[in-house]
Amino acid sequence: MKMPSPRFRRVLEVTANLAIIVLTVIVLGNLLWARLKPKTTEPFAPPVGAQMPLTDVNWGENGTTLLMVLQKGCRYCEGSAAFYRKLYDQRGQRPLPRILAVMPGDKSESLSYLSEHGVAVDDVVSKNLSEVKVSATPTLLLIDRSGRIADVWVGKLKEADERRVIQRIFDLQ
Repeated sequence: MKMPSPRFRRVLEVTANLAIIVLTVIVLGNLLWARLKPKTTEPFAPPVGAQMPLTDVNWGENGTTLLMVLQKGCRYCEGSAAFYRKLYDQRGQRPLPRILAVMPGDKSESLSYLSEHGVAVDDVVSKNLSEVKVSATPTLLLIDRSGRIADVWVGKLKEADERRVIQRIFDLQ
């Protein structure tokens, strides 16, 4: 049996070393990517039927309430401003649902922000998102007179979803 030439052995050795290096880079790359890639989590809100944790709102006195959880600088909130104006206008002179904005920060700054975008509300409640168990803005929460969540909508809504929201909140009366 003839021994392979030194040149052939060198090519074989270089090829094997390159294969090992490539496999090592692929394995380490996958391990590092799994640790370093941004974690995507679905936005959360309290489930339908849960008690709304805002204790400083008198739900019985308010009747049905639409909470709009918003945040200054939220592009989806700003993109939804026309829909929020439509909700307020749709309600007209009816007393229900009450429309409250829940926003982190100072109440006067929140009122100014809403006014900038032409969004009218009955009142602003200054709370952090975590205090209302919401992770993303905008979030709409329909609350019944007992303080229980009747419906939830998270994010910028498509036109068909906006129509369903209007139908839902004005049919609940």
